[in-house]
Amino acid sequence: MVPFVIYLRRFRRKLSGVFYGAIMSSVVVVVYGTLSEFYLENPIPNSGIHSIFESLWWVIQTISTVGYGDVAVVDFWGKVNAMVIILVGLGSLGVLTAAIAARFVELNVATKLGERRIKMRDHIIVCNVDEGLSEIVREFNESGLDVVLVDTEDPKTPNANYTFVKGKCSVDADLDNAGIKNASKIVVFPERGIQDVSSADAKTILTSMVIRKIKDDAYIIAELFKPENREHAILAGANEVVVKGAMSTLLMASAVTAPGVSKLFYELLRGEDGYRIKEYSVDPKYKGKRCEELYRSMDLEGRVVLGFRNENEIKIRPSVDSMITWESVVVMEPRSS
Repeated sequence: MVPFVIYLRRFRRKLSGVFYGAIMSSVVVVVYGTLSEFYLENPIPNSGIHSIFESLWWVIQTISTVGYGDVAVVDFWGKVNAMVIILVGLGSLGVLTAAIAARFVELNVATKLGERRIKMRDHIIVCNVDEGLSEIVREFNESGLDVVLVDTEDPKTPNANYTFVKGKCSVDADLDNAGIKNASKIVVFPERGIQDVSSADAKTILTSMVIRKIKDDAYIIAELFKPENREHAILAGANEVVVKGAMSTLLMASAVTAPGVSKLFYELLRGEDGYRIKEYSVDPKYKGKRCEELYRSMDLEGRVVLGFRNENEIKIRPSVDSMITWESVVVMEPRSS
């Protein structure tokens, strides 16, 4: 497959030099053929060409090899001129068609191999494959988000709608191919194949630094193995840090002290029982007003406010008299909303 891609690229490079020339020559052939055949055939009574449009129609169907035969060329010099038009026109269209076809085939193959440059906007970049990739991508898709997966190998995960880019998120060029400049968020999972958890966390932190260097306003969510590395990841540029296994540990503890709580949070995060947890920007009309007003408005919409968030602060359901100064509100809502 790889040699075939290389061949396509070489073939397209050879054609690219004459691509625009083929376009220009095709235009010249059409214009010349239309005017010249009209000039030669119009005076002939039994000719099929007696208008510019009929001449143009004859030229297009002739050089495209359609040849309906509904417009006849009868004059000797008209036929000689037609031979020139056919030879030059077929050559120009042949080169043009070959260049376009080679480009489309290369794009198709490159997409399958993950070597295509992404041109999305507001998409999510997922760095490295995680065991829960299918569920993660599904959740993003249901929220209307496009997903770009960057890894050294496509896992071909079933029931997961994503675009694969071959590479590493610690490499500038690969991030550029993933469209990092237009991405809304970047999720960094630990890189596979690194056995030592400290080394894996170090690579995740390094990746966060690279991402922050390329996109200073990037929103980075990083997953780590060791909680003591959380501060290092934040200093490296991660906006949020999730410690692998920490959530499951808390849910296990809750299952003992309050059995229903762990079940509730699991179902809410999974989102298959008809409800989900979502975050929205606070409507400017509520800024500086009491939380009671927003609570009442959300209740009427069937939503329950769980808390508020600023960049580095989470406040769980403040009192009704608290003034709203936060940027985002976290709610529980019906999944169909």
